[in-house]
Amino acid sequence: MKTVVLIILLAIIAFAAIYFVFTKPAYPLSEEGAKSFFLEDLKEKYPGADVREIMEILPATASDGSPYYQLKARVTNGVATPCPERMHVFYDYPPKNFVAQQPEYITRGCKVCLDSPNCMLAFPEEAIIASHTYNGTGEVTAFVKGNSDAVAEAVFLDTFDGTIGAWKVTWSSATNPISYEVVLSKSQNNVLSVVKKAAQAIQPCPDGFYQHPKVGCCENGSLCD
Repeated sequence: MKTVVLIILLAIIAFAAIYFVFTKPAYPLSEEGAKSFFLEDLKEKYPGADVREIMEILPATASDGSPYYQLKARVTNGVATPCPERMHVFYDYPPKNFVAQQPEYITRGCKVCLDSPNCMLAFPEEAIIASHTYNGTGEVTAFVKGNSDAVAEAVFLDTFDGTIGAWKVTWSSATNPISYEVVLSKSQNNVLSVVKKAAQAIQPCPDGFYQHPKVGCCENGSLCD
């Protein structure tokens, strides 16, 4: 009798162990775990990208009732170049057993508003491309073509000269004292302003002073910080 009871107990323990091994989740189901796993996967798939960042994470429920997360990320190559390429990558965590959604290209081939009849300049990469390809940006086009080291920086403005929502794109070159500021409407998809700027000449310091990189002329022996 004792032997039978012992066998039954061992069978129960074995069954419980098997159940635990095969039913526990293969991935730790947490938002932080999902973000960490996704970023590592992006790093492996897009090692040369300048930007890899998660834009959105949403909890969801599969058809079998199991919870998971839906994630969306930005991947950008050549972020400060004349033709940055931006895509949105989608992911399910834990991974599901069906075909993953293909990346969505936002900018590609130095073109904006891909497959979008009602275009808005929603992202900085779009604003950078538009700033030297749209009508009215001929000077900037020439600057970009004539300066191989030209770099761009896009900043979003809440308002500009009465327009709600705009992008300011600054073009500069380490080998050219000229720079350009281009302002584009986000919703109207047009150029609002193009301003050419020249670097200010540095005035020499008087005797007994030296040129400080941040504050100008400083008296010898002073740190001026």
